[in-house]
Amino acid sequence: MSEFRHLDTTEPAQMGTVAEAVVRLSTFSERQILDLVSGGQLGELFPFRPKAQTLPPDSVAEEDLEEASTLPMTRDQKAALIQSSMPSSSASVRNNRLADALAWQEEVLRSADEDSHR
Repeated sequence: MSEFRHLDTTEPAQMGTVAEAVVRLSTFSERQILDLVSGGQLGELFPFRPKAQTLPPDSVAEEDLEEASTLPMTRDQKAALIQSSMPSSSASVRNNRLADALAWQEEVLRSADEDSHR
């Protein structure tokens, strides 16, 4: 694989070079780009990469996987799943919104149930 250069977005000349490379890539078909990537040649046309970033792992070890249940999820399970997928920085605000939404939904269901029994 080709060597990649780190991007410095504060340098206008480098950004111009990146823009030229993007425009050049845009002339290729999807198939041609996939062939370039598969052949390890994309770096020849686009030799840039962002500065090192820490990315969260996007995979889970196979032994940590669990088979999904065929039973439908409860509201609490859905809420917990939604909550676990949210970024931690804004989780408390979203948690409050989610709790409000669930409380409203339960109230609507309760009043609809009461109306049907009258």
